Amino acid sequence: MAGPRHHTKAMFHSTAMVPDYDQSVARLAALVGLRVLEYGEQPEPEVGRRGGMTWIGDGSLEIGQPIAPGAPPDRFVQRTGGGMQGVALWVEDLAATARHLEANASAMPVRLPQGFGFSSPRTTCGIQLEWSELSVPEDPRRGATLPPLERAPLLDVTHHAFVGALVDEPLEAAHRLAALTGTETTFARADAPPGEPAAGVSLGDCTLALYRLASEASEELWGRRHDRPRVSLLGVCVPDLGAARAALADAGVRVLRETPGTLVLDPAATGDVELAVDEALLPGDPRA
Repeated sequence: MAGPRHHTKAMFHSTAMVPDYDQSVARLAALVGLRVLEYGEQPEPEVGRRGGMTWIGDGSLEIGQPIAPGAPPDRFVQRTGGGMQGVALWVEDLAATARHLEANASAMPVRLPQGFGFSSPRTTCGIQLEWSELSVPEDPRRGATLPPLERAPLLDVTHHAFVGALVDEPLEAAHRLAALTGTETTFARADAPPGEPAAGVSLGDCTLALYRLASEASEELWGRRHDRPRVSLLGVCVPDLGAARAALADAGVRVLRETPGTLVLDPAATGDVELAVDEALLPGDPRA
């Protein structure tokens, strides 16, 4: 009989750390139909946040607000102003994953008894990755009932389309991250300009989209100053980009810029979570 193995089953959740949890939840609920799945406060230094799992489209976003001074979430928000921070992967066996990471020069220095841990961004192209062998009971993928919408959102979001990250060399990072996750590179565009995805990595039921870091143009591209590699963007999918564009204009939500098939929103209007609205899943997305 085969023993425990490293296997990425799905994206457990994307993660955002923000200055004001309540504001972010309210704005994303109104904009993209966010539903709160669970809420809690975890003051221990390894976590140090209040918040919890939410649901957008067909996937989960964890939103946290720092509550422990000096803890990683607090340092992140103090340094960046908040926003998308990381990706958590749902794996089959955490011990097997830890061995796989160590064999590929990426240890898991933070490992908690609840069944999850964090690898060092220094070994994952600057991207914060969490690894978990469990999900919360409220996760719809475990059979939980999805809470009803409290009100009709502005946009008709169908998918948690992708999580975006800024890296120095997207094609090299895609190869490295696919090896660590045990998945595959879904697309590669060596000629992609800054602001457009240059490579993708399968997360089992979502895509990690990699963008080239362009510090000097980051405020123009994203509405934020980005000076180092990091997870930086949440992509959501809608069935009609024209209708989404019109709805955003009517509601006074600023579109920072538009590229073919994508609207990038001003994070000042989204509760500090950088958001892109797409009309289709990215090439090679595992759900396609």
